[in-house]
Amino acid sequence: MKLEKKILKESFMILILASILSSIGGIGLETVQEKIFLILPLLILLPALNGMVGNFGIIFSSRYTTLHYQKRLGKEKFMNRALKKHFILVLLISIICAFYISTLSFAISFIKGFKIEPIIYIKVSAITILSALILVFIVSIITVIAGNYSIKKKKDPDNIIIPLTTSIADLGSMIIFSLLVYLIF
Repeated sequence: MKLEKKILKESFMILILASILSSIGGIGLETVQEKIFLILPLLILLPALNGMVGNFGIIFSSRYTTLHYQKRLGKEKFMNRALKKHFILVLLISIICAFYISTLSFAISFIKGFKIEPIIYIKVSAITILSALILVFIVSIITVIAGNYSIKKKKDPDNIIIPLTTSIADLGSMIIFSLLVYLIF
């Protein structure tokens, strides 16, 4: 029971912060809702992008804590070799997945009767890939900073960085997606 209390104590405030951050993300969508509703692939791919980036945050955070518990983080200022290698791998996978979900959203849109235009496909793919890249960078930086902070404070990084990175991914995906839709369309 002592472990459960420790986890609750360490996680409570970060979970409240995570909930607030995730809720704020909808504000960004408000500014471009008309464009999102007119371009069906954008509407279809938003939940997939949101989930994808959150999952990448969890994957990177988990790798960070695994390296910490294996005592393989090292004393580098930011990222050691193993973490950099994992970061590059997540970055490459995010590009492939972003291309995949944007193409899939167009396929679903086509089935639903949306007229496919090559320029719109290119713009939507660019928005998706750029959003994924930017968010993987942000989530990775936050993982390392929050992870180092939690280790310094002698707290379990798993209890802090996973909820934080997923909420940042939720907030960031909505805001960055909205900003890119606003700028590109």
